[in-house]
Amino acid sequence: MKIERKSNGMDEGDVFYVEPMRASAVAKGSTTRRIFRRFIPFVITAILASALTFGVVRYTEPEHFGLAFALQAAKGKVALTQAQLRDLVVGEGLIVYWLGPEVGARYTLVSVNKNQNYVRYLPGGVGLGDAGANFRVVGTYETKDAFLVTQNQGKGANSVEFTNSDGDSVYYNTQRPLSVYVGLKNTDDQIELFNPIAGQALTDAKTPGLITRIS
Repeated sequence: MKIERKSNGMDEGDVFYVEPMRASAVAKGSTTRRIFRRFIPFVITAILASALTFGVVRYTEPEHFGLAFALQAAKGKVALTQAQLRDLVVGEGLIVYWLGPEVGARYTLVSVNKNQNYVRYLPGGVGLGDAGANFRVVGTYETKDAFLVTQNQGKGANSVEFTNSDGDSVYYNTQRPLSVYVGLKNTDDQIELFNPIAGQALTDAKTPGLITRIS
């Protein structure tokens, strides 16, 4: 339908008239409506299929979705893959260091708060429910002037302190040799390395470039 505005040449104002649609236009409109009605079921089916697919992905792969999963994982109750650990740390905005991936291992993350976080290594993905001190753990503590603090801690009784090849301050207590502390230079991050194997934490602290931030 076409609406036009025409002047009638009089002072009474303009006249509006409606031009009837041609028969061919009517027929064309009817054909278009029939085609549209024919394809509506297919469009609806495609939309529903997409929504269902998203729902399946969302709920069969909870490692990438959901507050409940993140809360459980941040309490150390989920054995995480390397990708899941990284996604959780980055997604929660945490500062977390570790010693890099271990072949076949899974990991747990315990976030006491944003300033105190622990990564535990589970060799072969086994040991999630083991509460004993049987696994390698890397703790990250927000510590202002971490390098100087670690140096000063190393001056206490039974303590050994030195600077490693990365330029970080390292100290441990000879009566508790399974834990070694590293004050990262130019940061407010102190790292605790725990290993149940005697001497391994100290070896890790001395290994260049081994301590890295998850990002």
